[in-house]
Amino acid sequence: MKKIVFACVLVPALLVAAPAVAGDRLPKFPLAVKMTAAAKVGDTVYAGLGSAGQAWYALDMAKPGAQWEALAPFPDQQRNNANAVAIGANVYVFNGQGKAHPADQRLIIFDTVWKYDTAANSWSKVPTRSPLGGLASAATTSDRQNILFFGGASKAIFEGYFVDYFDAASAGVQDGAIATATSKARQDDVDERYFDQRPQDYLFTAHVLSYNPARNQWRNLGIDPNPATVASAVAVKGKQVTLIGGEIKPGLRSPNVKRLTVSGETLHWARLSPMAAAPGEAAQEGIAGAFAGYSGGVLLAAGGANFPGAWKQFNGGRLFAHKGLSKTWRADIYAEIKGKWMAVGKLPAPMGYGSYVQLDDGVLVVGGELQGGAGSNDVFMIKWNGKSVDIVR
Repeated sequence: MKKIVFACVLVPALLVAAPAVAGDRLPKFPLAVKMTAAAKVGDTVYAGLGSAGQAWYALDMAKPGAQWEALAPFPDQQRNNANAVAIGANVYVFNGQGKAHPADQRLIIFDTVWKYDTAANSWSKVPTRSPLGGLASAATTSDRQNILFFGGASKAIFEGYFVDYFDAASAGVQDGAIATATSKARQDDVDERYFDQRPQDYLFTAHVLSYNPARNQWRNLGIDPNPATVASAVAVKGKQVTLIGGEIKPGLRSPNVKRLTVSGETLHWARLSPMAAAPGEAAQEGIAGAFAGYSGGVLLAAGGANFPGAWKQFNGGRLFAHKGLSKTWRADIYAEIKGKWMAVGKLPAPMGYGSYVQLDDGVLVVGGELQGGAGSNDVFMIKWNGKSVDIVR
């Protein structure tokens, strides 16, 4: 299966205080995973899906020595990059990419919505659908009643790419090496046409959507005045929502941070602020698939991936900005201190596209994709100590 460039950040569900496991090592996740979904209800973290398939687990953060517990499996098709957000005692799962049927080659964006009832340990399908392409949205809640969605890939363009790509592979009647070379040339042509577009031509979702589970109702809250992104990291403090990085087109990341205040159904956007350059680099390439949250009142962002050199090629007129470049996973941790971003530490390994949830003391990271694409079973907290960051296991 060809890897896609779109990648999603799984975002914090509820910004509810929960203690880290005091005096005990955080247990490894049962599987090495990536592109998973996670949310927190009370003191319990729920995580799974993605490369874990239908598996769904829970960790009681208030119980010393607790291990991950297997729960009722997700009842629908396997999906990567789904959004999970907790409202009350339920976890709602949206979007994601996968196959409509296991034997399919082509990928689709799921628009169905599922609810996990933590009290009953059961799943149910919600009678609604995401109204716009929501893959790689940043999803969160600022009031514990409504779920906000920022960005997302176009369902028509995303799915159309895979139709064209796999049709190109199967076209022709030749056999052997000639057929293989011909199919590869056709697929390269699909890639060239698909990636050689301006950011606005991908029709990433600029509408900010809100979903209220109690009313089972979607609302359009207006347009993001900044370039639409996918796979942005998201953090919430009170009514303030911060979106970090993300892709502005496949292969090209945003080096900026968006911030807004949510007042009911009104959004007040602040000016963009740039992130600091990564250590040893002249400029910030931007990151997608990063982790984000608060610790000690300081906003942290960590990990993710980019294509070093993509902005140089893009600014030089090459729309296929990441052509010939290597996708690079990042270990850098940034902190926003007194309105300015700075590099303050490193993750245990370069990684991104995992799950993360906001704890009282810091940001809990569960799994993630490592350099080269392998999954991780590592579980740790990123914690600000007043001067730098600690990795707490």
